Amino acid sequence: MKNKTKITIDGKSFTLMGQESEEHMQQVAAYIDRKMQEIRRNSKAVAVDSSLAYILTSINVADDYFKELQQTLEMQKCLDDAQMQIIAERTQREQLEEQLEKIERDITKLRRKLQEYQMEEEAANEGLHTAKVRPRKR
Repeated sequence: MKNKTKITIDGKSFTLMGQESEEHMQQVAAYIDRKMQEIRRNSKAVAVDSSLAYILTSINVADDYFKELQQTLEMQKCLDDAQMQIIAERTQREQLEEQLEKIERDITKLRRKLQEYQMEEEAANEGLHTAKVRPRKR
């Protein structure tokens, strides 16, 4: 659906038609108008030459665009780096969890072995005790 709205830039009225909302088109027009006014305030040569004002406004808008694009790319790289770090840390965590599980299994096995040895020792000690109590036959 095409939207239609009236805008004003540099004191001149225009009618815009586009897919974007009227509000969006008004915001864009207001941005361009602010840039135009900023350039006209900062240069006397621009005040008398509308073509120069339009060209400088275009250059300033393009400069803003490329700065935002660069910032977006840098932010995307930071996001990508953070995602890679999350993946690496998740992998490391999973490896550590596997190691912990193995250690816990080893501890369980060692406890069982210890219990077996203690029971064998108790049995051996009991056997020695019984052998000492019995009188010897002569």
